[in-house]
Amino acid sequence: MSTALILVIVIGGTLLIAGAITWFAVWSYRSSKRDNAALLQRLREEASRRGWRYEERNDSYCAFYSEGDQSMLVSIADEIFSPRDIFARPPEALEAHEIVSGTHRGRPFLSARLRVRWYQSGIRDSRVVWVRAPKLGPALQVMPAVPLASRVNDKIKRGDLKVGDPEFDERYQVSTGDERFARAVLVPQVTHFLKTDPRKFRGFTLLGANLDFLDSGSDQRDPEKLVAALDLRCDLLDLVPRSVWA
Repeated sequence: MSTALILVIVIGGTLLIAGAITWFAVWSYRSSKRDNAALLQRLREEASRRGWRYEERNDSYCAFYSEGDQSMLVSIADEIFSPRDIFARPPEALEAHEIVSGTHRGRPFLSARLRVRWYQSGIRDSRVVWVRAPKLGPALQVMPAVPLASRVNDKIKRGDLKVGDPEFDERYQVSTGDERFARAVLVPQVTHFLKTDPRKFRGFTLLGANLDFLDSGSDQRDPEKLVAALDLRCDLLDLVPRSVWA
């Protein structure tokens, strides 16, 4: 086979592959653009029906990100084994995009994509779906526990709050800024809900007055997904005794 023919085959093959990649990129972009336009149309129709508001960007909502006292109690063992960086700065929300706000089941909510600056690890996007609690409270975080690590931490008196429900205490790690507040929130009906509800989530955070779940990070501009996320958060708040907010 001549050198010229080899070159023709190689160049022709390269052009075909490049053309195919370009076509796919253009098709994917146009398809994504159509899907996004359809999603926004559904959202605007649902927002109009429910009295919600959609904004492409409004950075004033960033103020809610660091609202209230978000510090957590730590034990002496925590300080010894995982000393805090005294120079560390808390994460800071810089921009708020794709914002849906309004009320759901009588509770104010905010869904947004935030650009957040993290100490040491840089700037990342974070999707939040916050349902507002009746008032500001101490920080509370309920995360999945690592069973072996949890048992070791118990032995050395280092670790999370135990609420007295063995199954819940085994499955979840509780961090808080106020133990009395955490125990008041995590009453039996709440821990039962967290153990048995079939929806997919890994825990929740209550920071300031913002209740958020560790659930799917998918695009919550989809009205169906957003309503499902809001229902999950409202279902939990319905179980928290009103006396917690007194």
